[in-house]
Amino acid sequence: MASAEHGKKLRILLVPFFATSHIGPHGDLAVRLAAVRPDTVEPTIAVTPANVSVARSALDRHGPAASAAIRIATYPFPDVDGLPPGVENLSAAAAGDAWRIDAAAMEGTLTRPPQEALIRERSPDAVVTDIHFFWMSIIADELGVPCITFSVMPPFSTLAMRNIAGAIDGLSDQQEVVVPGFRPEDSDPKDGAAGVLETPRETRPIQPGLGGASQVLRPRRQHLLGHAAAVL
Repeated sequence: MASAEHGKKLRILLVPFFATSHIGPHGDLAVRLAAVRPDTVEPTIAVTPANVSVARSALDRHGPAASAAIRIATYPFPDVDGLPPGVENLSAAAAGDAWRIDAAAMEGTLTRPPQEALIRERSPDAVVTDIHFFWMSIIADELGVPCITFSVMPPFSTLAMRNIAGAIDGLSDQQEVVVPGFRPEDSDPKDGAAGVLETPRETRPIQPGLGGASQVLRPRRQHLLGHAAAVL
């Protein structure tokens, strides 16, 4: 990499999803990267303007010195139908609009342009991206820099959401949902878990998957309760 060859700092750009629960772990990772090689690594977290305070709060938990070692860059949040101006975080959206944040993050025509403009402008030596932004690897490849996908979701929850996506279609809210591939007792009524995110069928975009296959943005559980939670 150019910066390493010339003895400059290794500039790493981290791009988390629009949620406090994702920005925090990316901030933790940035602090760890800077702490391991303080004279070599220069991490920057890229967030939208309304999420700057969220990122700064996450960094401040590590103390003034650690927080000061991390830079924050911004890019515009896309215009999303149904979201008021300034609502750029999952926790800031109304319950019925939370899906719009998720859908926007996975819609390349909305979110890719401002992110790509930032990356090309800053020309980092490496990119760490949240799992939502599947186009990041394409951009990084064009720039000739490595791109790593950092998923903050634990394996159990990720597998459960993947398996349950198709199982809840067509069910009433009171029907029991058994997670395919899990134990029969790992079930809940469709509306019985907190944070069930329902994306209207007509707005579910098809996107390239990480392995080259395509996947559909479906309704998915953000949190699992009952027996399933006990396995975590």
